[in-house]
Amino acid sequence: VDIPDEDFADQPAAGVNSPAWIVGHLAVVADMGARLLGGRMEFGDDWRMSFGPGSVPSPDRSSYPTKEELLGAFEKASSRLRSAAAVAEPDRLDAPQPTKFFKAELPTVGDFAAHILTTHQMLHLGQLSTWRRVKGLGSVLGI
Repeated sequence: VDIPDEDFADQPAAGVNSPAWIVGHLAVVADMGARLLGGRMEFGDDWRMSFGPGSVPSPDRSSYPTKEELLGAFEKASSRLRSAAAVAEPDRLDAPQPTKFFKAELPTVGDFAAHILTTHQMLHLGQLSTWRRVKGLGSVLGI
């Protein structure tokens, strides 16, 4: 990610999620997804309060871990989620998902895990791409 650490909490317009919040949120949700699939959660309440569902991005850069820490947390949590998904038993995947989110649309743990692994990440990575464009950094694809 070519965004400077000092810019990671920038919100160039009202309601725009910052890179720090996006990466932290993706890490926390991957952590929660790993737990749904039988793995363990590694993030504490401080991370869940800062980045969990319903959290609000802060423009204060000092309220977030460093860019390196955020990216490392995202990589580790995503890896745990993928590993848990690869070995999840059919009974677990077919079980009702226990969260309050998208109960009708994603009724099983497997449905919810698939969302976390795909559409949830794409939604927020799209936000990061838009953030880059607004800041004048251009396309992540270089086109």
